[in-house]
Amino acid sequence: MKIVLPCLILSLLLPLGAAPAGKPVEINLATILPAGTSGHQRLMEMRDAWTKSSGGGVKLGIRVGTGDGEQQIVRQLRTGRYQAALISAVGLSEIDRSVTCLQLMPMTFRDWREVDYVREKLRDELEGRLRDKGFEVLFWADAGWVRFFSKTPAVHPDEFKALKMFVWTGEPHQLDIMRSLGYQPVGLETEQIMPALSTGMINTIPVPPFIAAAGQYNRYLSHMVDVNWVPIVGAAIVRREVWEKIPAELRPALKAAASATGEAFRAKTRAEDDAAIVALRERGLTVHPVTPEITAAWHVLAGKIYPQIRGTIVPAELFDRVQRYVAEFRANGAAPAK
Repeated sequence: MKIVLPCLILSLLLPLGAAPAGKPVEINLATILPAGTSGHQRLMEMRDAWTKSSGGGVKLGIRVGTGDGEQQIVRQLRTGRYQAALISAVGLSEIDRSVTCLQLMPMTFRDWREVDYVREKLRDELEGRLRDKGFEVLFWADAGWVRFFSKTPAVHPDEFKALKMFVWTGEPHQLDIMRSLGYQPVGLETEQIMPALSTGMINTIPVPPFIAAAGQYNRYLSHMVDVNWVPIVGAAIVRREVWEKIPAELRPALKAAASATGEAFRAKTRAEDDAAIVALRERGLTVHPVTPEITAAWHVLAGKIYPQIRGTIVPAELFDRVQRYVAEFRANGAAPAK
């Protein structure tokens, strides 16, 4: 009793989340997001929250703006160089194809409410598939709507066939599809965009406005067609074996902090995407609105792409369910967001 009582008192005096005995669990998280962006800031806030709630038992390192593309980041996750990553559906598809249904179905979603609705419908299943492949989802993120920026005016999809368009090297199927439709895709990694623009290797980029602004692509591209082609959707993931090294009693607080980071991340990037268009206009960007006829032409193009991505890029069953969920959402009376 003389030994037990002091130990009990000592345990009650220890702060909640005190570091567990032994070496801290170290997690290095990689992302292609540049340093200094709001996404970087959100990750740093999560790092600080994890340090506090774990009492120093978990050390999260953030590696932003890595020279690696997302394919390479996934390879290095598997080798153990990185233990976590924040990547888009392009990178996640290297682990499991299922997540492509949230990003790589052009002209499927009209606004973020539809994206959120479908993601929540599929969330447990998508997270389960990634978990089965050895990765735990920390939070879901997005990074704006892909619009088409070009050096010369282009509004109708056919007008882009004369332009040389950037495409991620991680999407070989997309390169093949675009060539089959008469376009001129050029496969590059993100860090190669500016040099390629300066040399004329490419002269159009499908990218969200806030990324165009952050990358200063407007120095070479002064036109944008106002069509929401696809949303950029991704997730922060951690290797399951590393996650399970963290004491079980600490994981709920870490997951809660990660969930809060995801909510803040999505809210900030969505606001930034809208603000970026205003800022880019002030820098000389011409934003080309679209008529119903032009919008219909973009839907026709998407319709030509669907048979080539259903069952290859996007699993057929998930492709069909996304279409059903979007129709379900609209049938409930949801008009497009203004």
